[in-house]
Amino acid sequence: MNPSSQNRRSEAGSVIAYFLFAVVITGSIATLYAYSVQNPNLTHRRHDSAAAYAYAEAGTVIGCAALENAFTNSGGNLLSRLQAAPNLFTKNNDLSTAQQLVFERLVAAPFTNQTATVQIWTTNSAAPSKARIVSTAKVGSITQTNAMHLEMAFGWGAAIISDNPGSTSTGTSKSVAQDGNVVVDGSSSGTTMVDGGILANGRANTNACRIVPGQMRRGGQPFTASLSMTNRSTANQIPDYTDDGSADQLFDFNRFIAAAKASGNHFTNLTAFVNVMKTGVVLEGVVAVDIAKSGLPSLSDKTLPFGINIRGTLVFNFSSDYDASDKIVNTAAMNINPANLSGLVPGNPSTYTTGYPPVYSNPAKNPANVDLTSRGFANFTPYDDLPALMYNVGIHGPVNICGVVFSPSFMELENKQAGQIQYFKGSLIGGGGILLENGKSGTSIVSYDPNAMDILASSGTKGKSLKVVYRE
Repeated sequence: MNPSSQNRRSEAGSVIAYFLFAVVITGSIATLYAYSVQNPNLTHRRHDSAAAYAYAEAGTVIGCAALENAFTNSGGNLLSRLQAAPNLFTKNNDLSTAQQLVFERLVAAPFTNQTATVQIWTTNSAAPSKARIVSTAKVGSITQTNAMHLEMAFGWGAAIISDNPGSTSTGTSKSVAQDGNVVVDGSSSGTTMVDGGILANGRANTNACRIVPGQMRRGGQPFTASLSMTNRSTANQIPDYTDDGSADQLFDFNRFIAAAKASGNHFTNLTAFVNVMKTGVVLEGVVAVDIAKSGLPSLSDKTLPFGINIRGTLVFNFSSDYDASDKIVNTAAMNINPANLSGLVPGNPSTYTTGYPPVYSNPAKNPANVDLTSRGFANFTPYDDLPALMYNVGIHGPVNICGVVFSPSFMELENKQAGQIQYFKGSLIGGGGILLENGKSGTSIVSYDPNAMDILASSGTKGKSLKVVYRE
């Protein structure tokens, strides 16, 4: 081969390699230049995105505060209070429907040169059980949205709740309980358990029993303790939820009675109710029994050999001539939303099962399917937690009740038979003092179940506070 030809090929290869290298370098320089130009834009967009999200998140907090304000203040209903000062939300007619209401407000304060659009979505109800707060903010060309889902949860929770101011006595007798205190009086021969703590405005005095700490709630704030007592006249005072006819009364008895009437479960006298229970039938839904002060049949295992069996809610509606000291005594078995206790180990709370919520064999008896609007009351919803028992009666017989037990008067739960089980899974809420006595070799258990009272079907918004379920 001609040396000069070989040199020319070598030079040509060198030129091509140099050209390719130059192209790579030029491309790299161009890429670096483009990045140097775009990097400030990317940084700026990231800043705008983070800022927009922060403003949107702040908007949901402002929306929650407005809803809490409307929820806890008095005067009008929740929806009217949302639209009044200081909340000043307006109804968005384009987004609202007959079932769903949307309230909207443009929030400027406390921002500087920035706004966020805040929406509150609720069901069309004066006391909705759920809500969604949606907030949108735009910074530069970036728009961010933040959403928070809320429940209106009952703000107080423990195995035993007593709102009576009580006395200063530290004794464990029935008379001390009748003074408005909580008394848990067990014996060494039996098992007496309070699983989930005691919350009381007065004293909570105990003897020969075990109080298991639980995560109680006080005004919506969770805390873990065995006892929280003498809360009267403190920041932790329990409102007077058991003062009949007061603004704080927890349940509207007339609403429950209306539900019983609408579903064919209203008994105008105790004898009629006893005659049905004698047959061993299980009644479903809300069952209301009017009780006069005279001419009452016995509530015993002889009169009621099958006991009292309810799947739902039982309301004992006492006539107006009863006072706080009056009572009738029930020694028959009471089974309301009963739990399967076949695996019960009395000293082991992990074996404390529940029968709440009830499963209705007849959907027409389900309170959520009963129309109350024609009777002047808001319908119950599928989300509502209805109490198991509302009463003023001494319970001395075997018990298997799951759900809230509510009495505005003295609550007397005495286990008087050896080997007998009195089992309550939910919460006891009393207004005239509470006595849990187990003087025999029986088993008495009160176990707190927040799932039975989180969305308690209280009157309007009584006792409830906002609880964050999840965020988007």
